[in-house]
Amino acid sequence: MPTKVQRIMKKSLLCAGLIFGSLTIHAQSMFLQDINGRPIFETSYVEIEGSPYLNEEWSRGTVKSKQNGKTYELAKMRYDTYKDELEYEENQKKYRFGKEITEFSTGNGVFRNGFPPIENQTERQFYHVLYDGNVKLLKRLSARIQTEKPYNSATTIKRFVKEDALYLVKNGVITRLKKDKKTLLEALGDKQKELDTFIKDEKLKLSKEEDILRVIEKYDSE
Repeated sequence: MPTKVQRIMKKSLLCAGLIFGSLTIHAQSMFLQDINGRPIFETSYVEIEGSPYLNEEWSRGTVKSKQNGKTYELAKMRYDTYKDELEYEENQKKYRFGKEITEFSTGNGVFRNGFPPIENQTERQFYHVLYDGNVKLLKRLSARIQTEKPYNSATTIKRFVKEDALYLVKNGVITRLKKDKKTLLEALGDKQKELDTFIKDEKLKLSKEEDILRVIEKYDSE
C-alpha cells in the first residue's frame, strides 16, 4: 500500500505532467496563432519519380514570420523546391508555409524571399542566400516535372528534374549570372580592373560557385 509520501509525490508528478502538457499546448497554440501554415491533405508526388525536396529527410530549423518579424523554431521541416514552399510537421500532422514567412534557415543555409522580380519569378520566390553583404549572391533552386514515354511503351513516366541559377543583387537591382568572368564583372559594374587582376592572381575558375563567391567577397571588402 503506498505511503503518504508516495501518494503526495505521485500527485505532484501528475500535476506537473498536466501543467507541462497545458504549457506545451498553449505554446503550440500561440505558435499556430502567430504564424500558421495550411494543412496538407493530398498525397502528392506518389506517381512521380524522384523527389522535389532539397533534402528528403526532415531537419530542425527556424522560420521568420512576415506578419510580426519574429523567428520561430521548428523541429521538423523540409523545403519543397517544386512548389517553392516550406513543409513542416507538428503533432504528427503536416503543414505548408507559403506567403506567411519571409525567411527560413536549415542546415543547408538561409533561404529568403522579398527580392526584386526577375524572369518568371516574383518577390515571393525563395532564394538560397550564398553571400549577404552590400551585394548579395543568391541561388534559386527549383524543380520541374518532366514527362516521357519510352519507345514502344504505352506508359508515361513522370520525374522531377532539379535546376538552379545564380543571381546577384546590387543597389536593388537583380541580375542573373552565368558562370563566367564577363557576366560577373558586368553585374558588379565597378572595380573591374582590380577584380580581373585578383581572378588571374588567384587562378580562379568562375565556372565554380565557390570562386564566384570569392570574387564577390573581394569586391565587398574593397
